[in-house]
Formats: sequence, structure tokens, C-alpha cells
Amino acid sequence: MEQPIAKENISSYRRATKEGSLFFKLAGPMFLTQLALQLIQVNSVIQTGNYSTDVQAGIMLAGNLWFPVMIGIGGVLFFITPMVAQLFGAKKIEEIGPLVRQGIWLTLPIIFIGMLVLSQAHLILTLAKVDPEIIKYSKEYLSLFVFALPAILLSQPLRSLCEGITRPLPITFLNVLTLVIAIIGNYTFIYGNFGFPEMGAKGAGLSAIIGTWTSFTLLILYLKFNKEFEPTKLFSNFDLPNLNTLKEILKGGIPVGFGNFIELSMFSGAGIILGRFGSEVIAANGIALTIGGLFFMVPMSIANAAAVRVGNNVGANNMSGAKYSSYFSLRAATFCALFMSLIIILNAESMASLLNNNPKVISLAVTLLSFAAFFQVADGLAMGAIGALRGYKDTLGPMKILAVSYWGIGLPVGVVLSITSIITEPMGAVGMWVGICSGLCVAAILMVRRVRNITNHFIYDK
Repeated sequence: MEQPIAKENISSYRRATKEGSLFFKLAGPMFLTQLALQLIQVNSVIQTGNYSTDVQAGIMLAGNLWFPVMIGIGGVLFFITPMVAQLFGAKKIEEIGPLVRQGIWLTLPIIFIGMLVLSQAHLILTLAKVDPEIIKYSKEYLSLFVFALPAILLSQPLRSLCEGITRPLPITFLNVLTLVIAIIGNYTFIYGNFGFPEMGAKGAGLSAIIGTWTSFTLLILYLKFNKEFEPTKLFSNFDLPNLNTLKEILKGGIPVGFGNFIELSMFSGAGIILGRFGSEVIAANGIALTIGGLFFMVPMSIANAAAVRVGNNVGANNMSGAKYSSYFSLRAATFCALFMSLIIILNAESMASLLNNNPKVISLAVTLLSFAAFFQVADGLAMGAIGALRGYKDTLGPMKILAVSYWGIGLPVGVVLSITSIITEPMGAVGMWVGICSGLCVAAILMVRRVRNITNHFIYDK
């Protein structure tokens, strides 16, 4: 009587092992890719923290401006990844190159908009009543960083190609190279080493230009001369813009970009609002966001892998496999989040001390990191669900959930608790992070519910 149960357990174990192997072959390199990108910003924070707290605060606030712009406006291009994944799953390899070329056409106006916004982004800090001295350093950094934006955005369709056909390693290697260039470049240009002039905040911007354009150039050369990518027909033709393809990318991509902007604007908005409390609070909040951002790379890589795995299965018309991949991403996100929470709790003070040597800054950063440890599970579940839903090309629903959770709950609660006396005396940074946690928890609940509904819809209705 027990034999069928034993066989079922063995079959379930084998299926989970196979899915885990395929999943983490994607998620591992994707994690290293995201980690390298985040470490570029961390490196700037560390090197400027040892240079000047005001310069560090200025670059942190600049990050609160350019990252939402890049991930928000540029996030439209992220939808190309599940599109490529579905074509790959359906074995329509020759259609991938033309799709990516259309993505590059779409990138051009996005670059123009992004550069225009960043050129005037310092006005937001002025409206937020940030110290003019700190604004000066943000402006100096952005004045050069804006020229790195084209390389970053043009790389995204090419990255979608690599990840969508389950070849993420080239992107990983190139981002690690960008990180190495950033470390050397910041040391050279911020401090004025090796005979170069001391440039402070501008030096970090110049370093970003060199690293991003070097990486982009090498990526083009790799895709051009590597025979693995020949079947995609990426370089076989020159296409004019195709309105139908561009509309399809925009239809799915605009909700992705806007959803990204909503999420990041909650964190960046928190940093800008807290700017009125001075450089020490800005630095502590920035340290907590920077360290939290490092750990966020884990659920983001899980989300990216989920989008590819689910997209491959949907393209192959394997809807039960797509559902399994979706729920696997949620389980993986939960397990990793619990582990990350433990790491943060045990190492908060030592991690904060690496980024700043001011005792007041470290003390507040440790307090804020306790909130970051708390919301790891919620953030992980939400991101795993978002990735799975993108694999189904479902992007509008998640965008609405993010708007309600982050703009309707997280940021308003944070503003009320941090700078007003409506409920209690102003709580400063702590109050803002209470609001952030509230928004993330609501988002997680709603996203998981939507995954259940969408996976069942694709199985039973299609």
C-alpha cells in the first residue's frame, strides 16, 4: 500500500531537483550580474565615505534620482526578456534577433528622455529642502553620469537576448569587469591618484562612463563573433522600426517600467524626504538602502530566472510546467529570504561600519537594518511572484498592485510617521521604514494571490 506513495515522493523529488538545477543555472549568474551592478554603487559609497560625508550623501541622493529613472523608463525594455524566453521555448530562434533589433530602436527615445530628466533632477532635491552643499555634489556626479546612461540602456535588449535563451554568463562576466573598472576608476579620479586631478563626486561619474561603455562595446563584439548566437539572426539584417513589434513591447513593457518606478520611488522618495534631517540621517538611510539593495539582488535574480523559466514553458505550451516553475520561484524566494534575514541581523553593525565611521550614522543605520531584515520575506515573495507573472506576460496587474501597496500604503504611512504629528511625534527615518515595511507586506500578499489566479487561468481556461 505504501509503494505508490513512495514512487510519488521519488517522482516529486526528481521533478524538484530538475527544476532547481535549471532554475539556479539561470539565477546564479543573474545574481552575480545584479550583485556586480549593486557593488558598483556600494563601491562609490565606500570610497566617498572615506573622502567626505557630504560627497557621500550627495552621491547617495543622486542614486535615489538616477536609479528610478533608469529602472523606470528603461524598465520598459525588461519585457523583452520574457518575449525572448517564449520564442526560445517555442523554438522560434530566428525571430529573436529581429525582436532585439526593435528593442534597440525603442531604446533611443528612452535614452533621450532619461538624459533630459537627469539633467534637471537636482531640482527635485531643491524642492525637498536638501542642504544646498549636498545638492552641489549630487549635481556634479550626475553631470557626468548622465553620459553613462546610453551604454546602460542600450545593453538591456542584448542582456534580454542572453538571458532569454538561457545564456546569462556573458552578462555576468562583463558586469564584473565594469565593477573592477569602477573600483580602479573611483580610486583614481575621486582622490586624484596616479597623477590624475582630484575630482571628488565628478570622479565617480567619470568612472561610470568608462566602465559602462567598455562593457557595452565588449558585449556587442562577443555577440557578433560567438557562433552560439548566430541562429538568432541578430546581425543578419538592418530593420527599420516595426510598429506592431514596438506596440507589443510597449504594451507589456510600460507596466513593467512603471511598476519598477513605483517600487523604487518609494525607497528613493523616502531618501529624498529624509534629506531634510541632514547628512548623518541621509548617510544612515543610504547605508541601510545600499546594504538592503545588496540583499535585494537575491530575490531580483530569482524573479529574473522565474520570468525565463515560466516564459520558456509557456512558449512550449507546457502550462503545468509553467505553474510548477512559478511556485518553485516562491519557495526559493522564501527560503533565501529567511537566510538573508539571519545574515542581516547577525552582521548589521559590522556591515554599516564598512560604509561609514561616524558612530551616530552607524547606530541609526543598524536600527534601519533591523527593518530591512524584517521585510526580506515579503520582498522576496513579491519579487518571485512578479518574475513568474512576467513569464506569462502579465504586467498590468502587478503594476496596479505595486501602485496600491507602495504609493497607497507604504509611502503615505512613512511620510505621516516620519515628518508629521498626525499619529505620533515625528519619528524620522524609523517612521519612514515602518511605512516601507507595511507596503511590502501588502504587496507580497496580493502578488502571491495573483500568481495563483494566473497559473490556474492558463491551465484551465487556455
